[in-house]
Amino acid sequence: MVGSSSHTLLFPLLLLFASLVAGWSIFTYRHIYIKNDLENNTNLLVHCHSIIDYIDVHTLKYEEEFKFKFQPNFVGNTNYIFSLKWDRESFLFDAYNSQRDGKRCKDCKWSIQKDQPCRFNFGTQKYDICDYSYRLYVAM
Repeated sequence: MVGSSSHTLLFPLLLLFASLVAGWSIFTYRHIYIKNDLENNTNLLVHCHSIIDYIDVHTLKYEEEFKFKFQPNFVGNTNYIFSLKWDRESFLFDAYNSQRDGKRCKDCKWSIQKDQPCRFNFGTQKYDICDYSYRLYVAM
């Protein structure tokens, strides 16, 4: 019996050690910020969800920002998808993908622009990382 209780204690400690060595922690919160940078004072309708979490729908006026926090799941497959709507067009956008953002994005700040979303660059203090794209969303 002493051996089995040692294994019970050893597993969580091993798991914690592995997560620290890998450079991430299941205890660390992530933050997503979405800013409406659409031109001509266009309102932005934002709906966010993951496979286990539902964030309410928000309407952002020009230059308004919406933010929330979450903890990535233990398995490392946390994804937050945003449905965005403006000017009668709807798009999908991966605001957080643990494979892509897990190690580089503790605070994921996004500027929603007409042509593409841009991530905030903490080095330049600008939204100049614009190598992302929207997917056209067609409701069934």
